[in-house]
Amino acid sequence: MRKKGQNQKTDTIIGDATSFKGTIISNENIRIDGKHEGELTTQRDLVISESGQVKGVVQAANILLGGSLEGEMKSAHKVMLLASASFQGKAEMLTLIIEEGAFFQGECRQKEKRK
Repeated sequence: MRKKGQNQKTDTIIGDATSFKGTIISNENIRIDGKHEGELTTQRDLVISESGQVKGVVQAANILLGGSLEGEMKSAHKVMLLASASFQGKAEMLTLIIEEGAFFQGECRQKEKRK
């Protein structure tokens, strides 16, 4: 994930007035502002905005959660929960950052760094 202030291209957006059920597989960055139920896999970054609601299994290089996620999340690198985030389920990542005010309920497994 890039730091604040840096431009990052979002390739796929599920808008806030959109609901999607099913499987999404991508090699690009994805942003969820609406609702998604199912599986979502990307080789790049996943952003679930404050208005975003996801139920299911998500996998990404990095995950930024501002909305709600119920299910499973797997990140190759970093997961960041913003103060507005709500997570329930299982999580696996290399690095976990949780801002004060975020809700996290479930299991967390930290991957080992590769040497």
